[in-house]
Amino acid sequence: MVPKYRAWDERARKAFSNTTDIYRHKPKGMLSNLYHKMNHRNKKNGYGKLPFTLDEFKDWAFSSDEFLYLFDVWVQSGYSKKFKPSVDRKNPYKGYQFDNMQWMFWYNNYQKGINEVATKKRKPILMYKEGAYLGKFKSIEDAREFLGMKSNGDIVMVLQGKRDKVKGYTFIYENPELLEPANEN
Repeated sequence: MVPKYRAWDERARKAFSNTTDIYRHKPKGMLSNLYHKMNHRNKKNGYGKLPFTLDEFKDWAFSSDEFLYLFDVWVQSGYSKKFKPSVDRKNPYKGYQFDNMQWMFWYNNYQKGINEVATKKRKPILMYKEGAYLGKFKSIEDAREFLGMKSNGDIVMVLQGKRDKVKGYTFIYENPELLEPANEN
């Protein structure tokens, strides 16, 4: 059952004239649209079909005070995309399943996604001086900060084999298969 909360239906009818738009700005319609987008992303990312039905998803949402709060804020904001309720995967390496999902505003989920992508792209590198192993960095950026450099460029050139050293140090990727081929233009 959909709770009647702060006259959501009335607000959607006042804000939109198209019946599809009205439906998509009411709880059932917004959740249906979100469910289908999540199912598409789950398949695209190799996690398969969602492990729950649309009705189970709606029941999960309507039993959540967080969802009801976020939906209400979204309506009161005039349906601003930033405030639209969004399902976040707590662990970005797993698909959508109830124990891996939480509600948040779309904008917060978007920002979290940017940070997760940046973290996934980090490639560990090893630091050497005159052939002796000195240590490991989680990323080129960490090595750059350690050396007090303004740019990653010189370290990247060492990693690509275009330069021998930077500040007396050599670097290699911890996993050689991560070595990116140099563009031969």
